[in-house]
Amino acid sequence: MPPTPPGQRRAIAVLVFDGVRLLDVTGPLEVFDVARSMGAPYDVVVCSPDGADVTTSSGLRLGVTRPAGAVGVVDTLVVPGGEVLVESGAPPELLDAVRLLAPGARRVTSVCAGSFALGSLGLLDGLRATTHWRHTAELARRFPTVAVDHEAIYVRDGRQG
Repeated sequence: MPPTPPGQRRAIAVLVFDGVRLLDVTGPLEVFDVARSMGAPYDVVVCSPDGADVTTSSGLRLGVTRPAGAVGVVDTLVVPGGEVLVESGAPPELLDAVRLLAPGARRVTSVCAGSFALGSLGLLDGLRATTHWRHTAELARRFPTVAVDHEAIYVRDGRQG
């Protein structure tokens, strides 16, 4: 996907699901909010696979702006993590939402265990990736075609734009 032209707004979608780790949602939201306050052209939407509010791993109900299918084309797709992705695997509806949004996105990223959802779809195949330090061995075991960096805090690999 070509770079966003100067002055054009960039749509950021944070895709949430039941069991999502609240910090993995609020961290990116705060980063984009600060960037926006400094003039970055970001429009951030919190979406879920079906548009319903979700319950975080801590039990807090999290409001959602719209369903993933109503988001449209996004510049950046953020998939936050949650232990549920490691323990049970990504729910099919979450994977369907990522399949819907990822192809048109300029960049796709995950926070911590969100990498398990991306790995399940093959989006990390042949790339370097990381996750929370407690789960790097499990990420490497489940997705042998991913070059898991066990020491990195974050990794940037894949399409650059």
